Order: sequence, then structure tokens, then C-alpha cells
Amino acid sequence: MTPQDSSTVSIRALQAWDEFLAAEELQRVVWQMPDWRDAVPANLMIAVSKCGGTALGAFAADGRLVGLAFSFIGLDTHAGQPKLKHHSHMVAVLPEFQSQGIGIRLKFQQRADARAQGIDLMTWTYDPLQALNANLNLVHLGAIARHYIVNAYGEMTDGLNAGIASDRFEAEWWLNAPRVQACAAGQPRRFDWDAVARAGAQEAFRVRVDARGLPHIEQEHHLRGDPLLIEIPASIRAVKAASLDLAREWRTRTREIFQRAFAEGYAATGFVFTERDGHRRAAYVLTREPVETGTV
Repeated sequence: MTPQDSSTVSIRALQAWDEFLAAEELQRVVWQMPDWRDAVPANLMIAVSKCGGTALGAFAADGRLVGLAFSFIGLDTHAGQPKLKHHSHMVAVLPEFQSQGIGIRLKFQQRADARAQGIDLMTWTYDPLQALNANLNLVHLGAIARHYIVNAYGEMTDGLNAGIASDRFEAEWWLNAPRVQACAAGQPRRFDWDAVARAGAQEAFRVRVDARGLPHIEQEHHLRGDPLLIEIPASIRAVKAASLDLAREWRTRTREIFQRAFAEGYAATGFVFTERDGHRRAAYVLTREPVETGTV
């Protein structure tokens, strides 16, 4: 597809019925949904937006809807005493408009709307094996993750998720935290793989890349040290396309180690990419720094 110009894209709340219908269709296109089963319907988005939630659109200069962000108000119960939060159910951008910062703009508008309501926490779920999403969420937005949900949405049928269990991280976005404020100012905290390793980070896996460029877990190490590096495939889509069994193995092995790490007090607070022997590699940075209110 030919890249589109995003410089004139505007962000605002969905208003007209036709815009909400366009938001239904946008979901189908972005997630390659075979039917309407997984799409959030227009009438529900309207109801939620009238009750404190947000249904935001990104509009091209010609008025076409090219991006969507949808959230609703909920309760966070992890700390014991329930507190109000926004849950960002989806952010979607048409393929030809992706990688141009539109998704980030939608997220920060969600943040502004939630803060205007006096809410300081937003959560969402994402596939921990999706490296680009991990980098967006932890680095560019400043979210953290310390809760793992096994098969969160059951068997999914869309083109991006079909074939392996729908495990998810729950991302926590503490809207007033220094790390998030830095991201809002365009100064995200970045990690360098080699620098983290030189500082004594333990790599949870030893990974071998085969002749086809596919990553395989060769050895699993004991969890120790702070920080910790947990490698994932740089492109789980490429792994799935080549070998569904290998993708399922990555799901199972990483599920086990993330659950163990979170149970031992680690939280995912960063993400790194590197190049080794001509292959792109990706890993989470986990730390035991205090993250109870996302202040790291």
C-alpha cells in the first residue's frame, strides 16, 4: 500500500451515526475480521461515549475515518481498594496510515480526556509476543505491565490472532507518572540491549536463530538479578507464517516465564531491539523497581 500523508489528520470524538458505522468497518479492516462477531458495534460505542467513555476518531483531510480509539470507565481492583480507571479497549489505524504516530496521538488524547475526569489510571491488554506493540506501549507511552492473562479472549478468528492462545499483558498507564509525562514531552526512557547486559542484566532465555531467520529457545535460565531480559520473536507474524507449532511453543514458554517473573515481583518497564548476526532481536526489560503507582 502507498503510505498516506498524516500531517493533516485531526483527532476528535466521533459524533455522527455514519462515523460510528465507519468505526465498525475500520475494525474489520485493521484486524482482518472474517465477520462482525468481534467488532464493537456502533450502538455500544455511542452508549459508552455518553456515559463517560471515549470514542475518538482520527480523520484525514477528506473526512475519512482512518483511526479509532475506544475506552470505557471501569474499576481497578489489583490494589485491594477499587479505584476508577479508564480501560482502553482498542486503538486501530488503517494499514496505509500506520507507523506515522497516529496511534500515539489517539492514546494521548485518551489520556487528556481521562485526566479531565480526574482519573489517573488507564489500562488495556495486548499480546506480549507482539514486539512493535510492546515497544509502543512500554517505551513511547510509558506504560508498565505486571499482570498476565491466559487466553484472555478465548479462540480468536481474526487474521492477526487466529491459531494461538489469546494470552495478554494488562498494561497499566499511570497518567501522571514521571515516565508518562516524559513520553508526552517526546522524551521517552530508552534502553540499549548491550548497555543493559553490561550492567548485569540476566537473560532469561538463550535463543538460537536458524538458517530461515526463525528464533528458537535453546535454554532457559533461572530468574535472578535486576534488570532481567526476556527475549521474544522480533516478528511473531513471521514465525506464525513459517511454523504455527513454533509460534505456539513461544506462547507456552514465555507464558510460563512471565507468570513466574510477575509472581516474584518483576514488572515489564522497558523494551529493546538489537541486531545480532544480521538478525533483528527483541526483548523485554523487567525490573523490581517500585511500580505500585507507576512512578518509575
